[in-house]
Parts: sequence; C-alpha cells; structure tokens
Amino acid sequence: MSEEEVKDLMTQAVEMYLKGEESRLVKGDTFDGRLYTEQKYEILGSFGGQRFDTDLETIYGRDKSTFLVSEQTQGVGTSISQN
Repeated sequence: MSEEEVKDLMTQAVEMYLKGEESRLVKGDTFDGRLYTEQKYEILGSFGGQRFDTDLETIYGRDKSTFLVSEQTQGVGTSISQN
C-alpha cells in the first residue's frame, strides 16, 4: 500500500471512531476489503486507543492489519503516528 492509501485508511478509521461505526467497506488502488472495530480500548506500550482491524485483498494476496486510533485532545503529536 502506498503512503497515501495508508493515510486514507487511517482517516476512515478516525471517521468511524467519531461516528461510532463498527464496520466499513474500504477500497484503494491496490486493495479492497473491510475495516472494522469491536470498539475496545487497547494499549501498546505507552500508546493507547481504540483498536481497528482490516481484512484486505491486495495485489499481493490476502492481508490483515491492526492499528490503534488515539484521541489526542491537547493538540500534541502528528495526525498519524509514525510508530
């Protein structure tokens, strides 16, 4: 996936977080599939947030990913974590 596709996927996850959505179909130039969440909070080291998962069909085959969306209320940090 390109950096732009990753940013789009994360933007969609943030939209889902804000709207309280549990699942959404996603599509990019090199993938299509499902983005979903069980709306559970998880912690990875010192970073915590709502967990999102993907089941994707890519140009290279099937793939899965997991990432966290964190609410940053003090304006600290970048829009997308580099972790």
